[in-house]
Amino acid sequence: MGFWNNFLAWFNSIPVVIWSGALGAVIASGISYFGVRSANKSSLARLRAQHDYDRDEAQKQRAHDALQKEEDRKAAIRREVYTKAAEEVHAVLAAIGGFPVKPLDMSGSSDADALQSFLKANAKVWLVAEAEAAHLSRELASQMGELYHKTMASAYPLRLAFEPVWDINRQLVHAEGEVQRIRVKLAELNEQAADSSARQAAQNSWVMANDWVVALKKSRQRTIDSLASERLAHIRATFDDMQVVQKTIVKLVSSLRKEIHLPADELEFLEQHADMEKRALDTINRAFGVVDVEKK
Repeated sequence: MGFWNNFLAWFNSIPVVIWSGALGAVIASGISYFGVRSANKSSLARLRAQHDYDRDEAQKQRAHDALQKEEDRKAAIRREVYTKAAEEVHAVLAAIGGFPVKPLDMSGSSDADALQSFLKANAKVWLVAEAEAAHLSRELASQMGELYHKTMASAYPLRLAFEPVWDINRQLVHAEGEVQRIRVKLAELNEQAADSSARQAAQNSWVMANDWVVALKKSRQRTIDSLASERLAHIRATFDDMQVVQKTIVKLVSSLRKEIHLPADELEFLEQHADMEKRALDTINRAFGVVDVEKK
């Protein structure tokens, strides 16, 4: 009991003013503690919210980047496919246009090469293009196949008729080589100051060889000229089908341009094609001396 009595005596001996200061310090410390605790809690909540926001934004950005990367990859593939298809379209059109004067290949393999290359390239367009262009590519494949085989059939008689021309060309290669050989020999004789009889014989041989070359060229031209009506008939037989294919090509290319973010300009391209068609007819008229080519 002595201890507690002493403690209470000491406690009661402390002046009131000290207790007032101590109590104020305790209250201030408590307020400061709870203020700091509240501020820390609020700051932690804000940090957590910011972290969640940053995480969500990062996920969105990663998703956007992945989508953009996929779109870029798709665009690169499409550009490559579309460029190759455009090249093959023009190659097959050139093959179709050249059928009448193409030497016959009885195996038939080389005749189908251009069409097969086009169909392979066009199939890739069908695979990677949007629906509109994919449908147009299928339509073009059908139209091009029909035109290709129709042109082959129409051109077959002409190709047969042109066989003498290829035979003449082979003879011309030999004849022109002979002219060149005699020219070299004649130059050597002149350098060697050979007797006049030898030089005259070489000169006569050169004249004969050169005359043969001229005769072969005239014969070739007569054969070609004699086939003018057949060539015009072939053009008339395939012209309309060719224009149908060309219009589908314009529509397809316009659709593909739109996919790779270029101006489609379909109406302008169609108007341009109509003008080109008219000029093609005018060219045919002049080439064959026809006043008016009526399309069937």
